[in-house]
Amino acid sequence: MKKRMWLGVAGGAAIGLFVGLMASNTPLRAQMKGQVETEPVATADEFRSHVIHQPDLPETVLQPGATSRLVTGEQSMISFLTMHAHTYFAPHHHPQEQIMIVLDGSCDEIIDGKIYHVKPGDVIVLPPNLVHGAYMGNEDVHVIDVFGEVRSDYLLKMEQTMVDMNLKLNKK
Repeated sequence: MKKRMWLGVAGGAAIGLFVGLMASNTPLRAQMKGQVETEPVATADEFRSHVIHQPDLPETVLQPGATSRLVTGEQSMISFLTMHAHTYFAPHHHPQEQIMIVLDGSCDEIIDGKIYHVKPGDVIVLPPNLVHGAYMGNEDVHVIDVFGEVRSDYLLKMEQTMVDMNLKLNKK
């Protein structure tokens, strides 16, 4: 019993130390003892070519009651999705595999005609062409959707958002 308690205390301390290092404002490279950095630091242009600050992405309306900040690569897409309270996603399907990570809030996912109540920390894997949808309750739900291929319908909506933003900027 004592050994298990000490293992729990030691494990908790190790996790606390790791989380403390990750949450500190000290860069990871400065936290590593005995490691010598041999790589040059990326220039500002190089940084911008690979790193996107997610909150700076424009919100794209996917359907009434649902907005997303979309990121596309050559072969995949990520959607930082907010589904507002009392929103309904009608059952649908698409050829892209979808992995949904619930960050905040809960909802009732419709998967192949059955209800699955999901909450923060749940990960839903939806194979290509599986019929799915969702009911939102009294709270907003925040998820990250990862698509194995770029969704052309979302890409069109994202491009229209950019056109609308440019039109607004040009009117000023």
